[in-house]
Amino acid sequence: MTVDTKKVVRVDGLARAITASLNATIGKADTGRALTRDDAKGEYTNIAEYWKAHRTGAVYGVQKPKWSATNSPACVKTRDNTGLVIERSTNTTAGRDDYRALNAFQCMNVNATVGDDGKPHVTAIEGYDQHYDRHGRNGLVWVMTPPLYYSVRETSASLEILISDSKWTGFSPMPGLLLPDGTERACMLHAKYMAGLDANGKPTSWSGIQPSRDFGCQNDYIDRAAKLGKGYSGLVSTDVAYIQIMLMMKYGTTNSDVLGGMFQHTMQATVTKGESNAHRVIVKTTDAAGFDIDNYVNVGTDGERNNAGNHSVAECRRIIGKTVIDAANTALDLDGDAITTINPTGNLKDYVSVMPYKTGATDRILGTDGIPHGELSIMHQPVKLQNIELFNGMYEGEQDTLIKAVKDSDTAGHCELWKTYDTTKANKTAITADYTHIGDFPAFTDKTSGQWLYGQDISIAAGIPLPVGTGASSATGLCDAFDGDPVKQPGIKMHRRFGYLGDGALFGAFCSFLRDAPAGRWWFNGGRLSALGRSKA
Repeated sequence: MTVDTKKVVRVDGLARAITASLNATIGKADTGRALTRDDAKGEYTNIAEYWKAHRTGAVYGVQKPKWSATNSPACVKTRDNTGLVIERSTNTTAGRDDYRALNAFQCMNVNATVGDDGKPHVTAIEGYDQHYDRHGRNGLVWVMTPPLYYSVRETSASLEILISDSKWTGFSPMPGLLLPDGTERACMLHAKYMAGLDANGKPTSWSGIQPSRDFGCQNDYIDRAAKLGKGYSGLVSTDVAYIQIMLMMKYGTTNSDVLGGMFQHTMQATVTKGESNAHRVIVKTTDAAGFDIDNYVNVGTDGERNNAGNHSVAECRRIIGKTVIDAANTALDLDGDAITTINPTGNLKDYVSVMPYKTGATDRILGTDGIPHGELSIMHQPVKLQNIELFNGMYEGEQDTLIKAVKDSDTAGHCELWKTYDTTKANKTAITADYTHIGDFPAFTDKTSGQWLYGQDISIAAGIPLPVGTGASSATGLCDAFDGDPVKQPGIKMHRRFGYLGDGALFGAFCSFLRDAPAGRWWFNGGRLSALGRSKA
């Protein structure tokens, strides 16, 4: 039977219009139209009702043409997404944002807790009460988004992703929406910031914190997140899928360079003039030009960022200004306590090294999406997407997935993606019966194993985008690369996402690094909390 898709769209549009009209009329008397906080309980009590009352039924689509049709990363906005525009905002300029008032794209900054059963408890909402705090005084900081549903329509020429705040026929709950018992979460929570560690070694989601390398591997995610309770975990694949889908929906591309990210800024210099009790470091004027205001730097006797000597003088200090000393030397003015640096003598010298940003670098952006500084390279700074701060200069690993790197022969191998829907059952060393095989990355040969490969297309496996095909570039296909080494180093590996502050062309929203052991730690490996670790397939 031939289906007239134009008529289908018209019928859907009529149904959505009726739904929106009913919500607007009947909903006025619905207590769910306004958020209600029970001060005695210290939390909002009608989150689920609120989101239900604000449903519009609109269906937003984005269509990714397949490689066989075009190698461009550009996508086509479809359905109710057609014609919607968003512009990147900065600290000083608010860009156009047609999505800001749409229910499906709401993204509220909140404080919240997660019960052992996985249920969210929102305790404060920015702009709604006096309790919200982004610095940890009222708990962890999350971005609350509405329950959504999705559908995938694939043809030989394209793949279309549809989302809606209403469950239309053929739509499924977005990954992570269902609790283990099959009921829906009242809302979705995504950690607003990368994780640091508090004084008790518990992971945080606060502004103004140095992302911790000690929350940067599978072992750390399992051990440290558990200190907060069973409902918490490290980043999960459903958090990443939300970011990827929102990027495509709002910007009509798979290339996250439309926003930016701290992916190409490895600047390092040596101190030219030592000083005692100073709030600055002096470097060559030519070197000073390579550092940006608001960069964070280490100062120390070792140029290797992974070694303690790299921050033996100062760690993660923000550059707050530059002062010209003379024609050859310029001081980088630093926040924090006074420090003492040395004059270079032989092999003895102090290094100044750009490091990943502290959390909160995007707090002053005048919108839900953007970068802090429009005048600086977009590849030198973190971004904000749907109010979620991203790409601070460190990889982020997933706790709910493991990679099985399989050597098929001396000349071939592949990497399998396995997922547990309950992160309390996540494993440090093995893929157990609690894991489900979601899909595979494109195959490797003996010549490509251990190399970065660029995916051409995407597939959606259990709601999770996966690359398809190889041979694209940083400007074509997905624009981001994946790297595994199944032929030479088979075994169980971590799934790291996004990238770090070097090798920028490879990195972005669709990047995957598949080679690290689950216990692997390094200075550029970090993490993030998740409230979605306990869910149902």
